[in-house]
Amino acid sequence: MNRSPKVTAVVVNWNQRDLTIECITSLLDSDYDNLDIILIDNGSKDDSVKVIRESFCGVRIISNESNLGFAEGNNRGIAAALDQKSDYVLFLNNDATVAPDCIAKLVNVIEANSDTGAVTPYIFYHDDRDLIWYGGGIVRLWRGKIAHLHLREKQDMGSRNVQQTDYFSGCAALVKADLIREIGGFDPIYGMYSEDVDLSLRIRENGHQILVIPKAKAYHRVSVSAGGEISPLKAFHRGRSAVLLVKRWSKLWHLPTLIIGGFLGAIYISLKLILKGKIGTVSAIWQGLFVGLIGSSVPQKFQLEYMNEDFDARTT
Repeated sequence: MNRSPKVTAVVVNWNQRDLTIECITSLLDSDYDNLDIILIDNGSKDDSVKVIRESFCGVRIISNESNLGFAEGNNRGIAAALDQKSDYVLFLNNDATVAPDCIAKLVNVIEANSDTGAVTPYIFYHDDRDLIWYGGGIVRLWRGKIAHLHLREKQDMGSRNVQQTDYFSGCAALVKADLIREIGGFDPIYGMYSEDVDLSLRIRENGHQILVIPKAKAYHRVSVSAGGEISPLKAFHRGRSAVLLVKRWSKLWHLPTLIIGGFLGAIYISLKLILKGKIGTVSAIWQGLFVGLIGSSVPQKFQLEYMNEDFDARTT
């Protein structure tokens, strides 16, 4: 009897022991029969490594001395997965969980589509499991727009089919190991945000499509009531990373509409935040845009090593 393709799940943790335990538990509850789990610990100061090692004897743990961030943390996991001769690498945020049949559904689709480089599930809010957080994504470089599809829509699986998406969310995605070996993993230049979009664009540039699978479900601990509001630190990095992505991928003929669309979009977001009294967040957005545009160094107050211990870089 042929064994299922080997999937290695990579989970990155930084001082979030309980969330990570819940994430790993969901992977272990999966009905997929050929799954390895690699935990990358980014220099946690709590007892994450000790407790997780004692709780899950079958989970491989790679401990970094410091917080390497989302991209480089995952890249350490990619290297380990490739060494283990994995067929697929599953990226899963430590604040996310998967349904028991999620991995099997992802593998079934990607195995049936030879021109597909990556697949991603529909991702729902953890606390409202009929409400969509990610149902595919669009990239419109000519106007500087990158956005989730079906955000905060109610689940309606009968009318949703497997379809192509411009990018996968790094929260949950399955990627062919041989393809990652060829094109590389996440680019740490972004620091926070946009690294998943960049990798998706490289996959598509390589001639592979990305599919989103509505019947494969993951759940993300995102606050529905937050309405997309973000801290100044997150706002800075979103602005900076978006500019870096556009600079890398946009074409010369995108410039006129990009300047107009991007500028008007930033003003619109700024006005909404000003009305909510979020002056610090508005300032951070524009600082991020400026730093990304001119390529200057990140101010100390926005450097990732100065994050609060309870900061979650991927929650909105």
